[in-house]
Amino acid sequence: MEPHPTLPLQRGDGTRARGARRATPAVILTEAFAPWVVLTVGSLHLGHRVGSPGWGLATATGLGLAPQTAIAWRVRRQALSDHHVTRREERPLVIAGIAGSVATLMVAQRRREAPAELRRMTRAALLALGVAGAATTRVKVSFHTAVLAGVVAVLARELSPRYWRLLVLLPPVAWARVRIDHHTPVETALGSVIGATCGYWGGGRRPAGSDPGTRGAPID
Repeated sequence: MEPHPTLPLQRGDGTRARGARRATPAVILTEAFAPWVVLTVGSLHLGHRVGSPGWGLATATGLGLAPQTAIAWRVRRQALSDHHVTRREERPLVIAGIAGSVATLMVAQRRREAPAELRRMTRAALLALGVAGAATTRVKVSFHTAVLAGVVAVLARELSPRYWRLLVLLPPVAWARVRIDHHTPVETALGSVIGATCGYWGGGRRPAGSDPGTRGAPID
C-alpha cells in the first residue's frame, strides 16, 4: 500500500525516513492554506486596509499565530497527532483552547477600542469556531475550508464585494483535503457553508451608512 502523502515514514529507530513527506500539490495546498496562515494573512490585510496595522498584527496573533504555536508545542510533546489535528477526538480540547485565545483578543479589542472592522472579524471567528466545533462532535468539519470561506466573507463585507472572487480558491483547497484523505467532500462543503455564513453575518450589524473600503464607526 502506498504511504499516506502527509504522514512521515518511520524507520525502525523511530526517525523519519529522508524524503518521506512528498511535496504533492495536495500537500502544498494544505500547508499554504492552513487555517492559521489564512487567518494571519487576512487579519494583517484587513488591519492595513483600515489604517491600523498594529491591531492587524494583534488580531493575527490572537486568531492565528498564538493558537498554532500552542498546537505545535503540544505536537512536540506528542499530546496531539499532528499540527492539523486530523483526529476528530483530539479536536474538542484544541477548539476550547482556540476559543480562549479568540475571546481574550475580543476583550482586548473592546477595551482598547480596536477598529470596528477587526472587532467584527474576531466576533465572526468566535461564532464560526463555536458552530464548527459543535458540528465536529458529529461530523469532522473541514477547518481549512471554513476559515478560508470565512475570511473571504469578512473581507467582502468589510472592504469590497470584489473579495468574493477569492472563493475560487475553495475548490482546490477542498480537493486537497479530500485527496490526502483528511476529509470527505461533505465535510469540506459543510466547512465552506459555516465559514461563509458566520464570516458575513457573525460579526454583528455594520453601522448605518458605512461603505466598503472605509472604516465603520465603533460598535458596542
